[in-house]
Amino acid sequence: MKRIAARPRFGGFSLMEVIVVVSILGILAAIAVPSMRDLIASSKVRTAASDVYSSLIFARSEAIKRNSSVDVIPSVASNWGAGWSVRVTGAAENLTAREAITNNVTLGGPAASVRYRGDGRLIDPATGSLLAAEVMFTFQATDFSHVPLRCVSVDPSGRPSLRTDKDRNAANGCNG
Repeated sequence: MKRIAARPRFGGFSLMEVIVVVSILGILAAIAVPSMRDLIASSKVRTAASDVYSSLIFARSEAIKRNSSVDVIPSVASNWGAGWSVRVTGAAENLTAREAITNNVTLGGPAASVRYRGDGRLIDPATGSLLAAEVMFTFQATDFSHVPLRCVSVDPSGRPSLRTDKDRNAANGCNG
């Protein structure tokens, strides 16, 4: 019995198969890119808010540990976006400092520094009296208005908290 030799088959893809796969990948990339930009913008806002939150926690902890006043001070007068530092009141040396926020995030904060008393409560840096209202920092993506606003609020007892804007209305802060 004679065996008929099978024709060798060459592996690979046809041009039509390659074009179809590349087209599908292009469509998926076009769908994913806007979502990825939103994710990156949201991450930048979240990171900036976490940086301020951790600085406030650190300042309060140092005030309690040292039993003396500790300030969180903007690097440029009332421009928290230019960076800030934590230092013992009246001292020239910083305990820690943060660089400017340069990642398309707008940071709004109080006009003056934030001062913690030795027991961890907030006091007015100008008068030295206890604050009755909370201090608020707001973080917003400059290029993407639909990315939720983030807020760091510090109640008069000195405890900071992070909040996210639920109604996506920057006008009312994180109260919605």
